[in-house]
Formats: sequence, C-alpha cells, structure tokens
Amino acid sequence: MRVAPASAVPRPAGASSRPGTVTAGAGLKAITLPLPDAPGGRFQVHELLGRGATATVFRGTDLVNDRPVAIKVAEGPSEKDASRIYAEARVLASLNHPAVVGFVAAGTVPGNGPWAGRPFLVEEFAYGGSLAERIRGGASGSEEVAGWGAAALSGLRHVHERGLIHRDIKPANILLSALRRSPVRLADFGIATPAGTAPEPGESSGTVHYMSPEQAAGRPLQASTDIYALGLVLLECLTGVKAYPGTPVESLVARTLRGPDIPAQLSAGWVSLLTAMTAMDPEARPPAAAAHKLVARLPSARTLPPLRLVG
Repeated sequence: MRVAPASAVPRPAGASSRPGTVTAGAGLKAITLPLPDAPGGRFQVHELLGRGATATVFRGTDLVNDRPVAIKVAEGPSEKDASRIYAEARVLASLNHPAVVGFVAAGTVPGNGPWAGRPFLVEEFAYGGSLAERIRGGASGSEEVAGWGAAALSGLRHVHERGLIHRDIKPANILLSALRRSPVRLADFGIATPAGTAPEPGESSGTVHYMSPEQAAGRPLQASTDIYALGLVLLECLTGVKAYPGTPVESLVARTLRGPDIPAQLSAGWVSLLTAMTAMDPEARPPAAAAHKLVARLPSARTLPPLRLVG
C-alpha cells in the first residue's frame, strides 16, 4: 500500500488533534475500536499516520497490554477496498516470523458514522520508518544493507515456504525496526497471493519500478518475483537511486530489455548476489534461502562506505 504522510493529508476545519479522537482527514470518530472479546473497546485510536489508495493508517494503543499498534482501515466503502483488508488479515494471521510485521487482530468499525462497517486490521507498530525514507537520505553502507537484506530474505523464505508471494516488495513496504529480533519487517501483504496464480485483468499486481519482467508481462508469478524486487531494493539502498528510473512506461520497457546496471565499485560479493537476484530469467534467480546464504558470505570485517554515483 502506498501511504501518503499524515502531513500531506488535509485536516478539516475544526478537526481535533487530541489522542483518542481521530477526525483528521479521515472522518473516523471513535475513541476505541471493539472486538468480540472486548466489546467495550480494545484499541484506542490516536493520530493519522498516512493514507493510501485502499486504506488509511492510524497509530493506536492496544489497551490490553498498553503497546503501540498500527490500525489500518479500509479507505472506501467498495468491496475491493474491504477485500484487501480481509485478505491481508488472513495472510498476516498465517505468518509468524521476526522479519514479518506481526498480526494483532482484525475487526469492523462500529457505530453509525461514515466508516461504520468497514473492516480494520491491527498490526505491530514499527518505530524506524521505512527503507523508502532511509533512501531519501542517500546511499547506505554495505554492512547495514547486508543486515537488512539478510533479514528480509529470512522473512521471504518464511512467506514462500507457505506457498505465498508478497508481490509488492519495495522500499516503502520494508519497515525498519528498533527491536533486536530483526532490523526490518516486511509489511503490506494486501495483494499477496498463492504462488502460480495468474493475475486477473486489471488487478493490481505491484509497484511499477520494482516489478519483475514476468510480473510486468502479467504472467503467473512464483517466489522468484519477490527475489527480483528485493534485489532492486538492495541495489537502491546501496546507490541511493532507482535501478530503472523514469516514467512507469519507461521503467517497464527498460527491464524487459536489460538487467539493472550494477556498479563495479561494489564488492565482488555484492555484484554476484545482485546479478543473480535480478536475472532476467526467473529460473536463474536463487530462492530466498540460497540468497540468504550469499548475503551471509559478504565481508563483515569492514564496512564499505556508501556508494556515490556521479552523473
């Protein structure tokens, strides 16, 4: 899900900013959201975090344990928006891995307001922002990126072993975490699908700048498409620039003609890994477990400085 920063979402006149009552740009007027086991309200809603095409996200508190959570509510009343929340809740509830954002609960917005009856998903709150935000600050060092890559590949292995593909791996969907159990969390499983599923005509199937060639062509997808997308993300972390810039059409055409440019200044280990992960042929890409082993072999005794591209 592409989420606009809360600061980019207009605040209606007279909207309250008090924690516990959310009206900022959302129309969701509920102090707490109930579940069957806590009809009086279990999740306190705080400020708006962002808005995407199909959902709006708030920071909240789980009143059972006083822990912060993220609350994602279907953006529109359409069945399509609701089905994305239901689908993501089912997927997250089936996963349990340190590098996958944790499922907390799911329910329906109560009351008679404009959001009443819309499904919501409650998940773990990640404190560190996303890789998209980190990339905006420039390239990152090799050792740090290797840590992100190893964690993300471990999470993808867990997802793939359950017969699923994420289908929208991109910097904005990889959250940084201050918790020790994993430096990143894979997030936004709203369009995750069983491996081998052919996309329906007109169905959303990922973000253009990170699509694999076979994904762009609308062919049935396997786990290798997530590997390709993560390869582009890691390359972008190391360089600070997209591998396939330009308009969506220019980006799609470029990847059908060539692999990404991998700078020679990177270590031989990085060049080998990224070349394999972003191979044009899906069968030539390593599975998540094999790619994880390759990341683990990258030099860790020294930290390479961030790569700076000129021109």
